[in-house]
Amino acid sequence: MKQKRTSFRLLAAVTALSAVFGTSSVAALERLESDVVVVGGGAAGSAAAIAAQEQGAKTVLLEKTAFPAGAGTFAGGLFAADSSQQKEQGKVVDKAWLYKQYMDISGGYVNSRLVRRIIDESGFTVDWLNKHGADVKLVSAGTGHAFDHVGMPATLHAYQKGGAKAIRALHDSFRKLGGTIRYTTPAQELLFDEEGRICGVKAKDKKGETVEIRAKAVVLATGGFGGNAEMMTKFIGKPHTLGEVTQNTGDGLRMAWKAGAAERGAEVAQYFFQKLSSDSLSEVSAALGKPYPVELVQMSFRPFLRVNLAGDRFSDETKVTLFAIHGAELHMQPQETEYMLFDETALEKIAEGGYAAIEEHFGAFRDKPEFFMEFNLPNDTKVESDKERKPRDLRAMFAKLAESTPKTKTVVKGESIADLARALGMDPKRLEASVAQYNEAAETGRDDLFFADGKRFEPLLKGPFYAVKWTARNLGTLGGIAVDEKLRAITDRGDVVPGLWAAGADAGGMYGKSYVDFEGGTLGFAYISGRLAGEDAAKYVRR
Repeated sequence: MKQKRTSFRLLAAVTALSAVFGTSSVAALERLESDVVVVGGGAAGSAAAIAAQEQGAKTVLLEKTAFPAGAGTFAGGLFAADSSQQKEQGKVVDKAWLYKQYMDISGGYVNSRLVRRIIDESGFTVDWLNKHGADVKLVSAGTGHAFDHVGMPATLHAYQKGGAKAIRALHDSFRKLGGTIRYTTPAQELLFDEEGRICGVKAKDKKGETVEIRAKAVVLATGGFGGNAEMMTKFIGKPHTLGEVTQNTGDGLRMAWKAGAAERGAEVAQYFFQKLSSDSLSEVSAALGKPYPVELVQMSFRPFLRVNLAGDRFSDETKVTLFAIHGAELHMQPQETEYMLFDETALEKIAEGGYAAIEEHFGAFRDKPEFFMEFNLPNDTKVESDKERKPRDLRAMFAKLAESTPKTKTVVKGESIADLARALGMDPKRLEASVAQYNEAAETGRDDLFFADGKRFEPLLKGPFYAVKWTARNLGTLGGIAVDEKLRAITDRGDVVPGLWAAGADAGGMYGKSYVDFEGGTLGFAYISGRLAGEDAAKYVRR
């Protein structure tokens, strides 16, 4: 702490000398006074700022980007146990069931008191968000393509206008309460007083000039470090996939650790589903003349055979829409890569009856359609059902892609399984053995390797055969700063770091090694933890 105080004194002295001698050896310095400063304007930070301002604390919200951003702007919705909507519709979720999901997936590597408090505060938070303009509505589990979740008690409180508009609405609500937002103002370090206590934040504005916000409490909500390759290598290892939100580079974690907070949960990444690599996407888009091949994504929702680079099956293919589980399985494979295999017969079925001819997923919602926005795009179950039932002949498209993606081997074609293996650089006998085992499971209905329901498999019997290359998709990291159940940063001895809170993806202890297997967990934690951190920070200021 002494070094930080000395640095501040030196800066003040140099600034004073510059004023006397008319020099400009340091950047212009702007100072703001506040009770609470929140770093990061995504879901967690927005909730923290509103909550603190509501409690009567003068609050400043700093956002690194030029507009509301973060993973919360792309999400679909959040979980809860007992919101007003759940109570009105008789769809309250057992808190013990939710708690068990966290315990089972983590194996105990969580802060159990934090988990319980987040669940207890979930329903109120949903109602509170709607009061501030987020506009979330209860929809059924599985409406967002997670088909194995249909019938699960964990309903989803889903964005009706999209995450980007929801967080903009929250920012508007914060301003109406009297709060101050500074966009394009990334925080760089915490400030400390003469006693070594946190007393604010130093940041840079869009002109590169220094801004100091003096405050009694700081809430860090910078979204983790999924966009930081160096930190990903250190904590996640190699290989790894960078997170989808590249501006999340660990700013809050580095500040908290420097202030004495312990590290907790930095090894947790939210691997979720799969994607085309950037090189694959470029090749495929150029070949098809459109930005994204939705046909490939629709195919990926079906239980086609999946193999790794060695040609081996590695998972139960009927569970590919358990996105968190399949994403983790894919991350564990060599080069985080899989190939999805299917044959001419599958394409013939799709040409006659659409993707539903392989497996139908939205039929359960045809009589009672549901709607929400994810990735700021509409997700209407009636529309999605019509899409998957629509006949479409993809044979020419796949033949073209097989010819047009030689560098990346994104789509590969073979007249036989052995030909396909050679084109993929695999041992033909090894791939043939995987196909034979999968086909036998499809015929008998029993998968002796992964205990899957073989009746849902789509056997590979008729050439030509195709393989589509997927890589792991990482939404971001899920921890790093040790916190207690009040979201206060704590040291490695468990002592509170006075004046410092962490929320959302910066806060460690909510997850073990993997994301929970129900919808809305991460966004729920972001909003709930942000609200609780903001409220507690405001109470600390009053004390």
